[in-house]
Amino acid sequence: MLSLALTFFLVANPIGNSPAMIALVKDCEFSRQKIILLREAIFALLLALFFQYFGEFFLDGLSIKDYAVMASGGLLLFIVALGMIFVNRSSEDSVASTRKEPFFVPIATPIISGPGLLAIIMLKSRLENNNIKITMAILLAWVGVIAVLTTAPYLQKFLGKRGLVALEQIMGLILALMSIDMIVNGTSLFIKSLHS
Repeated sequence: MLSLALTFFLVANPIGNSPAMIALVKDCEFSRQKIILLREAIFALLLALFFQYFGEFFLDGLSIKDYAVMASGGLLLFIVALGMIFVNRSSEDSVASTRKEPFFVPIATPIISGPGLLAIIMLKSRLENNNIKITMAILLAWVGVIAVLTTAPYLQKFLGKRGLVALEQIMGLILALMSIDMIVNGTSLFIKSLHS
Protein backbone atom coordinates (compact mmCIF):
# COMPACT_ATOMS: atom_id res chain seq x y z
CA MET A 1 0.00 0.00 0.00
CA LEU A 2 2.88 2.35 0.78
CA SER A 3 4.38 1.58 -2.64
CA LEU A 4 1.06 2.39 -4.32
CA ALA A 5 0.70 5.59 -2.31
CA LEU A 6 4.22 6.67 -3.29
CA THR A 7 3.46 5.97 -6.95
CA PHE A 8 0.26 8.04 -6.84
CA PHE A 9 2.07 10.85 -5.02
CA LEU A 10 4.91 10.91 -7.55
CA VAL A 11 2.54 10.94 -10.52
CA ALA A 12 0.42 13.72 -8.98
CA ASN A 13 3.76 15.57 -8.61
CA PRO A 14 2.56 18.30 -6.23
CA ILE A 15 6.11 19.50 -5.55
CA GLY A 16 7.07 19.88 -9.19
CA ASN A 17 3.74 21.52 -10.02
CA SER A 18 3.88 23.94 -7.08
CA PRO A 19 5.38 26.83 -9.09
CA ALA A 20 2.64 26.58 -11.74
CA MET A 21 -0.10 26.42 -9.09
CA ILE A 22 1.37 29.33 -7.16
CA ALA A 23 1.48 31.33 -10.39
CA LEU A 24 -2.26 30.72 -10.78
CA VAL A 25 -3.11 31.99 -7.29
CA LYS A 26 -0.42 34.64 -6.87
CA ASP A 27 -2.91 37.50 -7.25
CA CYS A 28 -4.94 36.26 -4.28
CA GLU A 29 -4.15 37.11 -0.67
CA PHE A 30 -1.57 34.86 0.98
CA SER A 31 -4.13 33.32 3.39
CA ARG A 32 -6.57 32.79 0.51
CA GLN A 33 -3.92 30.99 -1.53
CA LYS A 34 -3.75 28.16 1.02
CA ILE A 35 -7.54 27.82 1.08
CA ILE A 36 -7.73 27.65 -2.73
CA LEU A 37 -4.98 25.03 -2.96
CA LEU A 38 -6.60 22.92 -0.23
CA ARG A 39 -9.96 23.09 -2.01
CA GLU A 40 -8.41 22.10 -5.33
CA ALA A 41 -6.59 19.18 -3.67
CA ILE A 42 -9.93 17.88 -2.37
CA PHE A 43 -11.51 18.23 -5.84
CA ALA A 44 -8.57 16.30 -7.32
CA LEU A 45 -9.01 13.58 -4.67
CA LEU A 46 -12.71 13.18 -5.51
CA LEU A 47 -11.84 12.89 -9.20
CA ALA A 48 -9.19 10.25 -8.46
CA LEU A 49 -11.64 8.20 -6.39
CA PHE A 50 -14.27 8.50 -9.12
CA PHE A 51 -11.86 7.01 -11.67
CA GLN A 52 -10.85 4.28 -9.24
CA TYR A 53 -14.40 2.98 -8.92
CA PHE A 54 -15.80 3.73 -12.38
CA GLY A 55 -12.69 3.54 -14.58
CA GLU A 56 -12.89 -0.26 -14.51
CA PHE A 57 -16.28 -0.18 -16.27
CA PHE A 58 -14.67 1.92 -18.98
CA LEU A 59 -11.84 -0.60 -19.48
CA ASP A 60 -14.17 -3.60 -19.47
CA GLY A 61 -16.51 -1.91 -21.93
CA LEU A 62 -13.64 -1.53 -24.40
CA SER A 63 -12.34 -5.09 -23.71
CA ILE A 64 -8.86 -3.76 -22.96
CA LYS A 65 -6.42 -6.43 -21.76
CA ASP A 66 -4.24 -6.10 -18.65
CA TYR A 67 -0.97 -6.12 -20.62
CA ALA A 68 -2.19 -3.26 -22.84
CA VAL A 69 -3.17 -1.18 -19.81
CA MET A 70 0.13 -1.90 -18.06
CA ALA A 71 2.36 -1.21 -21.09
CA SER A 72 0.51 1.95 -22.12
CA GLY A 73 0.35 3.13 -18.50
CA GLY A 74 4.10 2.61 -18.20
CA LEU A 75 4.70 4.50 -21.44
CA LEU A 76 2.49 7.36 -20.29
CA LEU A 77 4.30 7.50 -16.94
CA PHE A 78 7.64 7.53 -18.75
CA ILE A 79 6.53 10.58 -20.75
CA VAL A 80 5.43 12.25 -17.50
CA ALA A 81 8.81 11.39 -15.96
CA LEU A 82 10.68 12.90 -18.92
CA GLY A 83 8.65 16.08 -18.48
CA MET A 84 9.72 16.17 -14.83
CA ILE A 85 13.41 15.54 -15.59
CA PHE A 86 13.66 17.92 -18.54
CA VAL A 87 11.70 20.74 -16.97
CA ASN A 88 9.90 23.20 -19.24
CA ARG A 89 8.84 26.32 -17.38
CA SER A 90 7.23 28.09 -20.36
CA SER A 91 3.82 26.74 -19.25
CA GLU A 92 4.27 28.52 -15.93
CA ASP A 93 4.64 31.84 -17.70
CA SER A 94 1.45 31.24 -19.67
CA VAL A 95 -0.65 30.34 -16.62
CA ALA A 96 0.77 33.25 -14.68
CA SER A 97 -1.28 35.60 -16.85
CA THR A 98 -4.52 34.12 -15.46
CA ARG A 99 -6.31 36.60 -13.23
CA LYS A 100 -9.47 34.76 -12.13
CA GLU A 101 -9.45 32.50 -9.09
CA PRO A 102 -9.06 28.93 -10.41
CA PHE A 103 -11.94 26.55 -9.72
CA PHE A 104 -11.46 22.82 -10.46
CA VAL A 105 -9.65 23.61 -13.73
CA PRO A 106 -6.68 23.80 -14.15
CA ILE A 107 -5.31 22.99 -10.66
CA ALA A 108 -7.48 20.02 -9.61
CA THR A 109 -7.32 18.74 -13.17
CA PRO A 110 -5.19 18.46 -15.21
CA ILE A 111 -2.36 19.69 -12.96
CA ILE A 112 -2.92 17.33 -9.99
CA SER A 113 -5.30 14.62 -11.24
CA GLY A 114 -4.13 14.54 -14.82
CA PRO A 115 -4.31 11.76 -17.44
CA GLY A 116 -1.19 10.04 -16.06
CA LEU A 117 -2.57 9.74 -12.54
CA LEU A 118 -6.05 8.67 -13.65
CA ALA A 119 -4.53 6.03 -15.96
CA ILE A 120 -2.29 4.59 -13.22
CA ILE A 121 -5.21 4.50 -10.76
CA MET A 122 -7.34 2.55 -13.24
CA LEU A 123 -4.42 0.22 -13.95
CA LYS A 124 -3.67 -0.50 -10.30
CA SER A 125 -7.37 -0.96 -9.56
CA ARG A 126 -7.59 -3.56 -12.29
CA LEU A 127 -4.44 -5.44 -11.24
CA GLU A 128 -4.94 -5.34 -7.46
CA ASN A 129 -8.67 -6.12 -7.50
CA ASN A 130 -8.85 -4.72 -3.97
CA ASN A 131 -10.77 -1.44 -3.83
CA ILE A 132 -10.11 -0.87 -0.12
CA LYS A 133 -6.35 -1.12 -0.63
CA ILE A 134 -6.37 1.25 -3.60
CA THR A 135 -8.61 3.75 -1.81
CA MET A 136 -6.37 3.70 1.27
CA ALA A 137 -3.30 4.20 -0.95
CA ILE A 138 -4.96 7.16 -2.68
CA LEU A 139 -5.94 8.70 0.68
CA LEU A 140 -2.41 8.14 2.00
CA ALA A 141 -0.92 9.77 -1.10
CA TRP A 142 -3.30 12.70 -0.66
CA VAL A 143 -2.02 13.30 2.86
CA GLY A 144 1.25 14.15 1.15
CA VAL A 145 -0.42 16.06 -1.68
CA ILE A 146 -2.43 18.23 0.72
CA ALA A 147 0.60 18.78 2.94
CA VAL A 148 2.63 19.99 -0.04
CA LEU A 149 -0.13 22.19 -1.47
CA THR A 150 -1.00 23.90 1.80
CA THR A 151 2.68 24.64 2.41
CA ALA A 152 3.48 25.42 -1.26
CA PRO A 153 3.55 29.19 -0.76
CA TYR A 154 6.13 28.66 2.02
CA LEU A 155 7.95 25.89 0.13
CA GLN A 156 8.77 28.10 -2.82
CA LYS A 157 10.10 30.80 -0.50
CA PHE A 158 12.28 28.25 1.32
CA LEU A 159 13.66 26.20 -1.59
CA GLY A 160 13.41 28.77 -4.33
CA LYS A 161 12.65 27.91 -7.95
CA ARG A 162 15.95 26.10 -8.48
CA GLY A 163 15.43 23.95 -5.40
CA LEU A 164 11.95 22.94 -6.57
CA VAL A 165 13.28 22.09 -10.03
CA ALA A 166 16.03 19.90 -8.57
CA LEU A 167 13.54 18.09 -6.34
CA GLU A 168 11.18 17.55 -9.27
CA GLN A 169 13.98 16.07 -11.38
CA ILE A 170 14.86 13.56 -8.65
CA MET A 171 11.20 12.53 -8.41
CA GLY A 172 11.09 12.24 -12.21
CA LEU A 173 14.04 9.84 -12.16
CA ILE A 174 12.28 7.59 -9.62
CA LEU A 175 9.11 7.68 -11.70
CA ALA A 176 11.05 6.77 -14.86
CA LEU A 177 12.38 3.63 -13.15
CA MET A 178 8.85 2.67 -12.10
CA SER A 179 7.51 3.23 -15.62
CA ILE A 180 10.17 1.03 -17.23
CA ASP A 181 9.30 -1.73 -14.76
CA MET A 182 5.62 -1.43 -15.78
CA ILE A 183 6.49 -1.62 -19.49
CA VAL A 184 8.63 -4.74 -18.92
CA ASN A 185 5.85 -6.38 -16.89
CA GLY A 186 3.27 -5.51 -19.56
CA THR A 187 5.49 -7.00 -22.26
CA SER A 188 5.93 -10.12 -20.14
CA LEU A 189 2.15 -10.49 -19.74
CA PHE A 190 1.71 -10.09 -23.50
CA ILE A 191 4.27 -12.83 -24.23
CA LYS A 192 2.55 -15.15 -21.75
CA SER A 193 -0.81 -14.48 -23.43
CA LEU A 194 0.65 -15.62 -26.77
CA HIS A 195 1.64 -19.00 -25.27
CA SER A 196 -1.69 -19.59 -23.51
